[in-house]
Amino acid sequence: MAVKTVIEAIRDGMDEEMARDETVFLIGEDVGNRGGVFLASDGLFKKYGELRVIDSPLAESCIVGVAIGAAVNGMRPIAEIQFADFIAPAMNQIIEEAARFSYR
Repeated sequence: MAVKTVIEAIRDGMDEEMARDETVFLIGEDVGNRGGVFLASDGLFKKYGELRVIDSPLAESCIVGVAIGAAVNGMRPIAEIQFADFIAPAMNQIIEEAARFSYR
Protein backbone atom coordinates (compact mmCIF):
# COMPACT_ATOMS: atom_id res chain seq x y z
CA MET A 1 0.00 0.00 0.00
CA ALA A 2 1.24 3.47 -0.86
CA VAL A 3 2.09 5.81 1.98
CA LYS A 4 0.40 9.20 1.48
CA THR A 5 -0.31 12.28 3.48
CA VAL A 6 -3.95 13.10 4.19
CA ILE A 7 -3.80 15.94 1.65
CA GLU A 8 -2.39 13.61 -1.03
CA ALA A 9 -5.17 11.10 -0.35
CA ILE A 10 -7.83 13.82 -0.59
CA ARG A 11 -6.34 15.13 -3.85
CA ASP A 12 -6.12 11.62 -5.31
CA GLY A 13 -9.72 10.89 -4.30
CA MET A 14 -11.02 14.06 -5.92
CA ASP A 15 -8.94 13.42 -9.04
CA GLU A 16 -10.19 9.83 -9.30
CA GLU A 17 -13.84 10.85 -9.00
CA MET A 18 -13.49 13.78 -11.40
CA ALA A 19 -11.88 11.46 -13.98
CA ARG A 20 -14.61 8.85 -13.49
CA ASP A 21 -17.66 11.13 -13.45
CA GLU A 22 -18.05 14.35 -15.45
CA THR A 23 -20.75 15.62 -13.08
CA VAL A 24 -18.22 15.98 -10.25
CA PHE A 25 -16.85 19.49 -9.80
CA LEU A 26 -14.95 21.36 -7.11
CA ILE A 27 -15.86 24.80 -5.82
CA GLY A 28 -14.10 26.85 -3.16
CA GLU A 29 -11.83 29.76 -2.39
CA ASP A 30 -8.44 29.58 -4.15
CA VAL A 31 -8.99 25.99 -5.36
CA GLY A 32 -8.02 26.90 -8.95
CA ASN A 33 -4.51 28.00 -9.87
CA ARG A 34 -3.44 28.24 -6.23
CA GLY A 35 -4.50 24.66 -5.49
CA GLY A 36 -6.35 25.48 -2.28
CA VAL A 37 -5.05 26.72 1.04
CA PHE A 38 -3.52 23.30 1.85
CA LEU A 39 -2.84 22.40 -1.82
CA ALA A 40 -5.56 19.72 -1.74
CA SER A 41 -6.62 20.66 -5.27
CA ASP A 42 -3.13 21.31 -6.63
CA GLY A 43 -3.01 20.40 -10.33
CA LEU A 44 -6.76 19.80 -10.71
CA PHE A 45 -7.44 23.20 -12.30
CA LYS A 46 -4.87 22.54 -15.00
CA LYS A 47 -6.22 19.02 -15.60
CA TYR A 48 -10.00 19.71 -15.54
CA GLY A 49 -10.31 23.42 -16.31
CA GLU A 50 -12.28 26.33 -14.95
CA LEU A 51 -15.71 24.76 -15.48
CA ARG A 52 -14.98 21.92 -13.07
CA VAL A 53 -12.56 23.57 -10.63
CA ILE A 54 -14.24 26.83 -9.70
CA ASP A 55 -12.63 29.63 -7.71
CA SER A 56 -15.42 31.19 -5.70
CA PRO A 57 -15.62 34.55 -3.97
CA LEU A 58 -14.81 34.78 -0.29
CA ALA A 59 -18.34 33.73 0.67
CA GLU A 60 -18.89 30.38 2.35
CA SER A 61 -22.66 30.78 2.06
CA CYS A 62 -22.24 31.10 -1.71
CA ILE A 63 -20.02 28.00 -1.93
CA VAL A 64 -22.47 25.85 0.01
CA GLY A 65 -25.53 27.32 -1.72
CA VAL A 66 -24.10 26.59 -5.18
CA ALA A 67 -23.18 23.07 -4.10
CA ILE A 68 -26.67 22.41 -2.75
CA GLY A 69 -28.34 23.73 -5.89
CA ALA A 70 -26.02 21.72 -8.13
CA ALA A 71 -26.59 18.52 -6.13
CA VAL A 72 -30.36 18.93 -6.30
CA ASN A 73 -30.00 19.17 -10.08
CA GLY A 74 -27.95 15.99 -10.49
CA MET A 75 -24.39 17.27 -10.22
CA ARG A 76 -21.88 15.95 -7.67
CA PRO A 77 -20.23 19.01 -6.12
CA ILE A 78 -17.27 19.05 -3.80
CA ALA A 79 -17.52 22.21 -1.70
CA GLU A 80 -14.28 23.20 -0.02
CA ILE A 81 -14.56 25.36 3.07
CA GLN A 82 -11.02 26.31 4.04
CA PHE A 83 -11.35 26.07 7.80
CA ALA A 84 -14.00 24.58 10.11
CA ASP A 85 -14.51 27.96 11.77
CA PHE A 86 -15.76 29.35 8.44
CA ILE A 87 -18.76 27.00 8.16
CA ALA A 88 -20.94 29.22 10.38
CA PRO A 89 -21.84 31.69 7.59
CA ALA A 90 -23.03 28.73 5.49
CA MET A 91 -25.23 27.15 8.15
CA ASN A 92 -28.33 28.96 6.91
CA GLN A 93 -27.92 27.28 3.52
CA ILE A 94 -27.55 23.88 5.16
CA ILE A 95 -30.32 24.22 7.76
CA GLU A 96 -32.86 26.31 5.87
CA GLU A 97 -32.31 25.23 2.27
CA ALA A 98 -30.73 21.77 2.01
CA ALA A 99 -32.78 20.30 4.83
CA ARG A 100 -36.07 21.36 3.23
CA PHE A 101 -35.57 20.16 -0.35
CA SER A 102 -37.14 16.76 0.30
CA TYR A 103 -40.36 18.53 1.38
CA ARG A 104 -40.69 20.74 -1.71
